[in-house]
Amino acid sequence: MRSSVLLSVLFVLVFESATATRANFDTSAPYIKRAADTIDTRLYNYAKNTPPDIAQDIDKLVDYLKQAANSKKDIAKIFSYWIMQNISYDIEGFLNGNFNTEGPEGTLKRKIGVCQDYSELFKAMCDRAGIKCYFIAGYAKAFDYMPGSPFKKANHAWNIIWLDNTYYLMDLTWSSGYVQFADNNLRYFLKPDISHLLAAPEAFVEKHLPTDPKWQLLNYPVSMDAFMRFSNPKDMLHDSSRYYSFKDTIATFESLDKDAREIQSANAAYNFYPIQSDFAYHYYNLAVTYSNTATDYYNAAVSSYNKSATDNGGMPVASGAYNKTGVNNAINYYSKAVKLLMKIRNYADDNINAGELLEKCNTGLNDSNEMMKTLK
Repeated sequence: MRSSVLLSVLFVLVFESATATRANFDTSAPYIKRAADTIDTRLYNYAKNTPPDIAQDIDKLVDYLKQAANSKKDIAKIFSYWIMQNISYDIEGFLNGNFNTEGPEGTLKRKIGVCQDYSELFKAMCDRAGIKCYFIAGYAKAFDYMPGSPFKKANHAWNIIWLDNTYYLMDLTWSSGYVQFADNNLRYFLKPDISHLLAAPEAFVEKHLPTDPKWQLLNYPVSMDAFMRFSNPKDMLHDSSRYYSFKDTIATFESLDKDAREIQSANAAYNFYPIQSDFAYHYYNLAVTYSNTATDYYNAAVSSYNKSATDNGGMPVASGAYNKTGVNNAINYYSKAVKLLMKIRNYADDNINAGELLEKCNTGLNDSNEMMKTLK
């Protein structure tokens, strides 16, 4: 009965012609401008000369790269430089839908990935270095985007880091290179583009819009309508009028536990741009977590029940995991999963089937309730 968490695969191809540049903003606009950064050649060359054997282990890689850094900002830069030089875009996976399922370790091993892999690897490295880092899903305008075209689902992923009391936006995928046709085939070309690293929110929003508006890092967030209609970020920003304290909203978000964050993100994304697929994935992933936890409790209780029955001539007595607390935990977690899945029970696509998981959870819930009767 155990299910695996199915994450929505996020990917956007960047063609050379789509490389974003920093926009010039009207000085009267109430937004903070951030000076353009440049590549730190010392850190860049240090990352370039990383011994191959070290790059096979994420902990060793992080420890090695940190040695050249003089600050956490340097650490974020050198992590970025290493990823930019060593991870290539997974064109075959993009075309065939065969993606990495091993997380950051798989990305390190294969040295290829789509945007989700770039972002998860960077976050894993930052986590180990004590840098607060967020994985952000959202909508991105790639090479083929036509102004005004609606988005059917979130199609890209990037990161936000917190350094020196400031949030910074990081798109490791678009910073690393581009894809173009060569010899009648799509080919990936490594080409550093640091305009997508430590980027100012006002420039970043030109082609990136997170599913949850708080991650725009703007007190006057851009609407989806403005993002789709305009190509110039200045026009997008001037079209926004509703004040929104993103810092207070993020602080409230961080005060929540993991499960509550997932639900809050789902609700915020759906309220911002009501696409059921993204809403459903948030709920489904959390339901899978609850279902898996419930199944672990239930299976442990069953094993303990069977052992007790064998040891007591077919008359099991409460012992080991066969107890009211364990079975109650199974009931509670199955109930939580069912509650979430009921909201999306009619949703299904190539990756998830909420109705199917709901049926399994209801079966597990009924079985757990039956087991509880044997303990009374």
